[in-house]
Amino acid sequence: MTNNSILVIDDEVSYLELLKGLLLEEGYREVMIENSPLNVMNILASNEIDLILCDIYMPELSGMELLEQITQKYPQIPVIMVTAVNDVKIALKAIDVGAYEFITKPPDIDRLFLTIKRALEKRLLDLERNTLREISEGHQKKIGGDFSDIVTNSKLMHKVFELVEIFSPTNETILLTGETGTGKDLIAKKIHQLSPRSEKPMVVVNLASISPSLFESELFGHEKGSYTGATNEKPGYFESANGGTIFLDEIGELPKELQGKLLRAIQYNEIYRIGSSKPIKLNTRIIAATNQNLAESITKGEFRTDLYYRLTRGFINLPPLRDRKGDINILANHFLTVGNLIYKKNVHGFSEEIIASLNDYSFPGNVRELENVVLNAVAKTQDHSLVTIVELSSENSRTDSLPVKNGKNNLKTINEAINEHIKSVMKHTEGNVQKAAGILGVSERTLQRKLQQLRKGK
Repeated sequence: MTNNSILVIDDEVSYLELLKGLLLEEGYREVMIENSPLNVMNILASNEIDLILCDIYMPELSGMELLEQITQKYPQIPVIMVTAVNDVKIALKAIDVGAYEFITKPPDIDRLFLTIKRALEKRLLDLERNTLREISEGHQKKIGGDFSDIVTNSKLMHKVFELVEIFSPTNETILLTGETGTGKDLIAKKIHQLSPRSEKPMVVVNLASISPSLFESELFGHEKGSYTGATNEKPGYFESANGGTIFLDEIGELPKELQGKLLRAIQYNEIYRIGSSKPIKLNTRIIAATNQNLAESITKGEFRTDLYYRLTRGFINLPPLRDRKGDINILANHFLTVGNLIYKKNVHGFSEEIIASLNDYSFPGNVRELENVVLNAVAKTQDHSLVTIVELSSENSRTDSLPVKNGKNNLKTINEAINEHIKSVMKHTEGNVQKAAGILGVSERTLQRKLQQLRKGK
């Protein structure tokens, strides 16, 4: 039995009674029926309705006109349009106006129930997302700075924001630590944006991507003729960031022989180009970041103690996603929105299995891994449907180890759950690929590929 309330609108009373009986039998606690579309807005004003099933062709008021009224005043209520006329143009128009889905009458009951289930799941996710956004925006207003472009509702991240506000107005060097994919680059940019240097350049340098032989030239620049191939003078990254901020990502990759020169640049606010004995005075703020344990590097003799203490005048550690469980849902929905924009789709959300699986997974790649998982899933998901375990899996991807809860509350991998679910649906449809694909919410081509993998034992 579910707590959802459904309103069915149709001018055929016998059809209303039949559908009401089927929905109550399916377990929906409250099913209201109405044969006059003129009464619908009054019903919505005085009742809490979670979903609407609406006919298109009605004598008093067309379903399309009613749909426009509903979506304008109650956009949070999903509306499934049902009609005896299978007209693609009308279906597309209904979707454009705001309908969740378009189903031909008499509907395939299994498909209808699946569509209702998915629409209600999407509504729940939308409500959750809006609530968390309001909470997050409220907390951000209390903090004072604008952190709305960083999607989170984590108390740990709000503590990070508080530190950002403390350090941003100063000229102190800052060290950001945290695992790969936790958003150190976003926090570095936010510090620069909230600092008095925001109108000046921020130069981002990934030290791990610079060839060791070019480190000094890239960072500090060189004079013409200072070495073979130096045909022109070249300012380095530090000069380019003068007056602004230089972000040294992967600071743990800086060679030991250059660490002393960086220390000197911090201490005296000056650098020397290669081939020059003349110092260049700087006014550059330094933010560094690493996913390494620099304390261990110091013990091994790989990182200078004095440089470490210079860098940690301001220190911020970013928590991993596994410690921010409340953020997984809102981040997943955020990346779903991004994916819809990228692929020009309207994927409605995630199935209950996927939500449980995402929250049970440790995400060693943190937010960046979650982003990749969701964007790839959106790319493979059919328009106007939910992401399921089929789309979430991918060949040669560690996301196949995402745990999926089965009915006995045991944990299975994505691949195991997919295989069992596909077999069950194929048995239910007596091997009909078209029907099975409709129930699974994937294209026939996707299902055929999965069936081939099953036959090969993958």
